[in-house]
Order: sequence, then structure tokens, then C-alpha cells
Amino acid sequence: MTKMHGMIIGFLNTSKHKDVFQKDIEKAFSMRRSTTSKMLKNMEEKGLIERISSEQDARMKKLQLSEKGQSLVEEVSREYQRIENLLTEGLSEKELEQFFTVIYKMQQNMLKDIE
Repeated sequence: MTKMHGMIIGFLNTSKHKDVFQKDIEKAFSMRRSTTSKMLKNMEEKGLIERISSEQDARMKKLQLSEKGQSLVEEVSREYQRIENLLTEGLSEKELEQFFTVIYKMQQNMLKDIE
């Protein structure tokens, strides 16, 4: 699975309560139609996603995670949780709060530089 596959899987997972079409992926990731089409075809061949005909327009294909794709979401989520637990071991709530405050301020400084 490529990084982009993972990003698309994450997008589909967070959008699972609404219909998602190829054009939505193109817009969300600023991808060309041909690139998106090839990537989605590859993901479908690997069994990560499914294309389902829309009830409103049979020509439109909704994208959704397959069981295999959903299991990857769960696997990655467990791994993120494991890493977060490892990183925050021994840190108090106050220390974590201070860390996130400092990171937020640094992020704001970077955003000022971009403007």
C-alpha cells in the first residue's frame, strides 16, 4: 500500500457517512482525473475499495472501503495508539498540555512566515 492509498483510505473512512465519488478524491488531493482513475483502479484490484453504482445516476460510482480496507484502518489506528502510548509514557497531563501549547505557538509562527 502506498502513502497515497493510505491517505485515500483515511479520507474514505472519515467520509463513510456520505457518498464519495472520484471527483471528491480529485478535489481533496488536487489530483488529475487520469491519475485518480488509475490509483482507484489499483486500489480496487487490491481489494481495498469498492465502486458501487449510485442510486441517482448509475453512471456515477460511489467509493467505499471494502472489508479489507476497513481492517487496514483498524490496524493503522491500533498502531497509532501504540506509538502514542509509547511517546507519552511517563508524561503528566500538565507536561502534555505544555508540549501542545508550545507546538501550537510554533505552528502559528510558521504560518506567519508563509503569509
